[in-house]
Amino acid sequence: MATQRANNSSFARRKAFAIKHQEAEPLTRRDLQYDFLHHIFAAQERVFTDPTSSPPSSSKEGGSAATTTVTFRDLYVQALMSSPRCSKALREKMQETPEFATDFAKMSLLANVGRVNTTMTFLPEMRTALRTYHPVASLQKADANLQDAPRIKNILKACSLRDEAATSMPVTPAELRARAAAGIVPSTSIVNLLFVLSNHFTVRYPFPSIAHHCLSHFSQTVAHDHFGSLDIDFLDLFLPIKISSPSRARAFLWLAFHYHEAPSPNPFDDDHARKHPFLISELSPLSEEEFEKENVDPEDERDYATKMTRLRMEFLAKNAQGGENNNSKDRKGLAKPKVRAHSPGKFLPAKRERSDPDSSVEEGNAEETDLLGRPSHKRRHNLPTSLELSRALSETSSTPRTANRHSNGGFHRSIVQQAWHVVTTVDAFRDSDEEDIDEPARHAYAMRLQVLSDFHQSIASPTLPHQWQRASAT
Repeated sequence: MATQRANNSSFARRKAFAIKHQEAEPLTRRDLQYDFLHHIFAAQERVFTDPTSSPPSSSKEGGSAATTTVTFRDLYVQALMSSPRCSKALREKMQETPEFATDFAKMSLLANVGRVNTTMTFLPEMRTALRTYHPVASLQKADANLQDAPRIKNILKACSLRDEAATSMPVTPAELRARAAAGIVPSTSIVNLLFVLSNHFTVRYPFPSIAHHCLSHFSQTVAHDHFGSLDIDFLDLFLPIKISSPSRARAFLWLAFHYHEAPSPNPFDDDHARKHPFLISELSPLSEEEFEKENVDPEDERDYATKMTRLRMEFLAKNAQGGENNNSKDRKGLAKPKVRAHSPGKFLPAKRERSDPDSSVEEGNAEETDLLGRPSHKRRHNLPTSLELSRALSETSSTPRTANRHSNGGFHRSIVQQAWHVVTTVDAFRDSDEEDIDEPARHAYAMRLQVLSDFHQSIASPTLPHQWQRASAT
């Protein structure tokens, strides 16, 4: 009898509940407990109130409003499609392809209870290192695009009833029962109901003397209320345990109806449940041979999983090789200095690379070299301090200058004339410190230094410089 207490080692606990596989390792039927999911979504009992067809607060017993009942499959699929986070393309695909809608709902149910965590993706072209790809051959027959676990989880978290705010959603089994007893049907969305049941699956009390006190003050757990003396809990139904898939599916549907609907005879009762009120229907144990016959992957699904695993590994290898090639090209391109062609009688240094300050690290970390391959020391073009500006201005105004061959006898050019003069006479590839400078250019540099000095003083002092005060006064 399954009602006898089983060995603790026979059943997995919450700490090992989520599926943990390596990169590109397929999710088999045994991982998913495919037969268990199949019996849940194939159940034909149309006993669940559809919240989209009637006001959520209507009561079955009062008959104040017409209600529509649906199967668990239709209830869950409709909840996913009604989620604000469900994209238009996904909603249309679920409407057009019922087989895909069922497969997507099965994967969503596993994410709903935490069996599939948010590190999984089912798209082989996913590039991020934060996800691991896993082919799911049994659920990718109608359409291979099952999204990924984070997107599915976002859809689930947004599911709620029309009159249900995020702050008023029930979070314990006791609150679900209270709403159902008050005639609020359904008590909450089916998605939130499963969140609640999976979060309150079981509690182990280390000190039996305080167990009664705790249970009398806090909401009792699903395992304590409905599994009796069985050493299993709600989450164990989703694990590969030696209990038949049809009996586990019936127990799951019994729990879903018990908390979703108002107090009424449970259509998933059996003789055991009718004899023991508030306990789930009987769970049928399996022998080792019977256990091995469940959740067997057919040959075509094994072939598909092998093909997708190989495709994923080739995709990762190609991306890794492409990244190495790009890095080596960048290193080769940055190691060689660019030399500007010049005439035999005139020497010009290598053109200095100008980099955008917002450029990537790969482009800005390479060390520049001169013509002999030695590291070049670039000047730091930092903003001069006030002392440096004052010294430069004093030297410019006090030191006598003699005009060179480009001087024009003290004549100050206009802005346009000076710009044309600079374009036609100054070599853009040479440092300005190395070039011969004429009086107009020196005058322009002095004016720039004066502006910078005044600007620096205006920042350091709350009052404007005297030149700017006169300008503002006029």
